Amino acid sequence: MTDQIRIASELLRAFSGQLPLSLDLYVEGIAANEAALAASLNDDADDALLCVLVDEGEAAVLLIGWDGTLYRNEKGLSHLRAMWKERYHNHLTTLIPVFAEHISEHNLGVAGIRWTATEGGDA
Repeated sequence: MTDQIRIASELLRAFSGQLPLSLDLYVEGIAANEAALAASLNDDADDALLCVLVDEGEAAVLLIGWDGTLYRNEKGLSHLRAMWKERYHNHLTTLIPVFAEHISEHNLGVAGIRWTATEGGDA
């Protein structure tokens, strides 16, 4: 199994709640980058920034809201599900390969994201 396929599989398990999220991995791999990630969100026109990391069967997630609020691990996934509603899995299908590529190159998986509008027009 290639590195990207293994990483994509772990990401899918993390986003579906089958792989526990690790505070230790968050602290070791993402926490030191919080300020830089928040600053990059301010430079873009995105509604939020999603950052993920997997390593040796552990995963960590950071979601930064448009207002700078940090949602870590489970709170990040919960907020992401609320943002994307019924399109959660569709968006993940697009992002997981991108994140897997980033992580396989020893980077954080990072993407600017947007709210998904509902059929009624609400965000």
